[in-house]
Formats: sequence, C-alpha cells, structure tokens
Amino acid sequence: MKKILAIIVLVLLFFDTTFAADKIKPKKTPLKKLSKQLGNGELVKIHSYQASNYKAIKEGWYKETPINIEALLTFPKGEGPFPVLLLVHSSGGAKEFTEDYLEFMRDQQKPLLDMGIATMYLDNFSARGAKHTYRDQSKASIWSTYIDAFMALEYLSKNPKVNKDKIGISGMSRGGNISMMAGEKRIRDALVSKDLYFAAAQPRSPECGVTGMFRNPQPIKKTKIWYVHGKADDFTSYKQCVELAKKMNANGGNVKIDIRSGWHHMFTGGFEPKFFKFFQTFKKCPPWYTEDDGSVNKEWVDAHISHGIFKSEEEFDKISRENPKKAFKKMIKGLKLEKCIVKGAHIGGNKGKVFMGEYISFWKEKNYNIHHRRHRFKILP
Repeated sequence: MKKILAIIVLVLLFFDTTFAADKIKPKKTPLKKLSKQLGNGELVKIHSYQASNYKAIKEGWYKETPINIEALLTFPKGEGPFPVLLLVHSSGGAKEFTEDYLEFMRDQQKPLLDMGIATMYLDNFSARGAKHTYRDQSKASIWSTYIDAFMALEYLSKNPKVNKDKIGISGMSRGGNISMMAGEKRIRDALVSKDLYFAAAQPRSPECGVTGMFRNPQPIKKTKIWYVHGKADDFTSYKQCVELAKKMNANGGNVKIDIRSGWHHMFTGGFEPKFFKFFQTFKKCPPWYTEDDGSVNKEWVDAHISHGIFKSEEEFDKISRENPKKAFKKMIKGLKLEKCIVKGAHIGGNKGKVFMGEYISFWKEKNYNIHHRRHRFKILP
C-alpha cells in the first residue's frame, strides 16, 4: 500500500511540475506604487481571459483560459453614481503610469476627480507575466487586452457607485489600439451584455495595420471616438488608422479624426522626440486584419505558412485554442522570418501640457455627451 501511495505521489508531482512549467508567472503590479504616488485608489481584481484572435472570442474558446488582472479604482468625493474613465497603458506596461517622463498619465487624475469623474488604471501585463513588450510584442497578446477592456466595462457596470452609461476609455499606442477597438460591436456582443458600451474613447497613436482590427468594422454607434495621431509618427502609421476611422464613420460610427503635423509617437511624453533603436515596429509587415467571418486575412496566413510557422489556418486555430500565448508568439516569429520588423523609432514630443487642456475638455463636455462634427478630417499645424 505504501509503495502504491509513493507512486501516486511521484506521478502527481511529475504532472504538477509539468503543468507549472506552462503556467504564467505573474509579475508584481506597479499599481501599488501608483496608488502611493496619487495618494488614493483601491486595488481591485477583474476576471478576464486570454485570446490570440477574434475567432477565439466568436467561438467561445477564450473561456478556457481565464485570468485575473488588476486595476486601481478611485472615486471622487460623494455618493455617485459617477462617470468613470478607464486608462490603459501602452507597450511599457502599467509602470508607465508611475514614470515621471509620462506624468500626463497621472496628472489627468486630479482634474478628472475635481469634475466628478472616477478613474480606473488598468494593468494588462503583470498577470500575464510581462513587465513590458517594447522588445517583444508576443509577451502579451493584443486580443487578450481587447477582452480586458470589456471585462473592465462589465465590472464597472455592476458597481452602484458607477454611472454605467458614462464609462470612457483612453490610451496611447497599444492603449490606443484598445481604445479604438472598444468601439467594435462584434467584440462587445460576444463578451458582455449588448446594452453595455463605452460612452466615449480617446485613442492616441494606435497601430491599425498589424493588430487584427476588422477589415470591415461594425462600430457601436453610441461610442464617440476622438482619435489623435502625429503625422511625424514613425512607430505607428496614421494612414491605416485614418482609413479604418473613415470606414467606421461610413458604417454609422462617430469618429473624429485629428492628425497633428510634426507630432511623434508618445507625444505626451515629457521630453523632446528621441530615437530609440530597440523599439519593434511593424510598418513593413503584411497587414493583419480580421475578416467578417472571424478568419485572419489571406495575406497574413500565407506569409506564415510560407515560413513554416503554420501548415494551415486550421492548425493556427488549434494552437490558438490550446495555448493563446504560444499562438501569438508564433505569429511574431513569422514576422521575424518575413524580415519585416524594423527596429527603431522616434519617441516623445513634450506635448503633454499643450494637449492636456483639450483632453480634459473632451471629458468635461456634458460628462461624455460629446458633440463634434462627424466625418471630420483635420490636419493641425
């Protein structure tokens, strides 16, 4: 009997060790430091999921890979219910919220709270074992972070102190992608109640060419979007995003397109534009779009098949279901073999103080009942 028990224990230990090797090792969230810097906030956990593409969401695979992410929630004084602004970070991770060179991320909280708008800073990376993705975007799937936004929306909608009809979202670069996709009807409909929506979104400098955005977007008509991009941005191109925004407007969306001449990537950074050679850029890569049926566009699939990354789209779907992180990592490997990833881009702009006034005004106007001319294309000096 003792021998049998010993064998069982050894077997359990073996399988537990094998499983642990595949487990994600979470990092400590920088939101605790942010809370100390701000002098406020409650750290909360939000139930979310992992996914490498839209098909995982459409067909429900995402439910097989649950994960808890963290956020810092702060309410103004009073009983509410309050509007809330969800703040999402870029490739630098939640540590960006604590950095002095990105004080724009923290400085906006006080005027927002003074206006009676609550804030939620979201950490998409730490629970997934990543601090940042500057050098390797495969560390955290972009589609997982799209899910995070809607899980945060659902979480907030259940809080009696929140006005669920006045929840907004804002972010730059990767956070700009999340903010842009927060206005996509198909993702919302698959993840949360159809009566939930972001009242407004403010994406800055998103990447719209290789992040799986829909070729034919179906916008949530109630989500008002103010999209801002620098014309001098050599990290993420504004051209593909303008094309996407125009399609959103043509399909009934409400997107204000605002392109700033001479502005670079991360233009709210508190320093003049500087060339950083370690940033990964994908502007020369084959486009990655999501088709109406949920499949990845043929150009993208063919590029990966030609390098032996996947034998077929069916194989990609299989890996995506079994291990979303591995699937996304393979996608990035395919782009490396395609030799289309370019290293280096200009980052910064010292425009935070200039932009802050417009930014706060956007959220102030009738508490998210923003009115602006639709289908507007604007080039500012």
